[in-house]
Amino acid sequence: MRDRVIGALCALALLAVPAGATETARQILDRQRQLDRTERHWSDRHQQLTMEVVDASHAPRRLTLDLFDKKYPSDEQRTIAYFSAPDSVKGTAFLAITRPDREADQWLFLPEYQRARRIGGAVRKQGFVGTDFTYHDLDLLAAMPSWTEADAAAALEGETTLDGTPCFVIALTPRRADIGYARIVLWLGKEDLVARQVEFFEEAPASGWIGSGAATPTRRLKQGDVRRAGAIPVAYRAEVETPSAGSKTTVTFGEVTFDRGLPDELFTQPAMEWGRYQTP
Repeated sequence: MRDRVIGALCALALLAVPAGATETARQILDRQRQLDRTERHWSDRHQQLTMEVVDASHAPRRLTLDLFDKKYPSDEQRTIAYFSAPDSVKGTAFLAITRPDREADQWLFLPEYQRARRIGGAVRKQGFVGTDFTYHDLDLLAAMPSWTEADAAAALEGETTLDGTPCFVIALTPRRADIGYARIVLWLGKEDLVARQVEFFEEAPASGWIGSGAATPTRRLKQGDVRRAGAIPVAYRAEVETPSAGSKTTVTFGEVTFDRGLPDELFTQPAMEWGRYQTP
């Protein structure tokens, strides 16, 4: 009970902005992080999703997988994914241990080799199972909500409406070399603080650049169809595109469930050989 009261007081403190004052980018991001740690907090999550990869040089590919996440102390998050279709990737598994202050530990299990391979070096910049999501970007997307000003300097670049949703536009300038980008721009929904768009730039745009359109990002993620699962807003559709390659991966989420009591042993290398996991 005491912890809940303290959490509520912290949330109120973050929401309190003097009359006539404008929140800074860091205050907005801290408010988002506080919501994730209090009323929107979850301990584990299961998502069923399909990914369709469209590339002008190849026929479209459709992949089906189950994604499981579990949160641990110090903002550590563990993720395991099992692919079930098509047959060419069935039985493939991916495991990641993400921490906000350093590069994630990642492994890929390929059933034909019956072993897990650690993802590192240049492989982290490659597409995740042939999609537009790189292993490195998956790491960043999981870690970003826990970043502080020490990880990336935040600046509020304005407000705009994106696909009908009023958004804050926040530019992040990473301070750590392992982040690998010179600039990251977020479009956060003003009402729910859910990211509607994220753009990653390997080179910083020219001085005075605001918003999108004046420079081409290395990667662009868009999210939509945001619905609530209890107190937690969930984006049921996402697109990630690689403008230089002209490719795009569309993600559609089916069932999304929280706090089912997923066991710790699910998020280990031996579990990658299971091929699938049935939630209790």
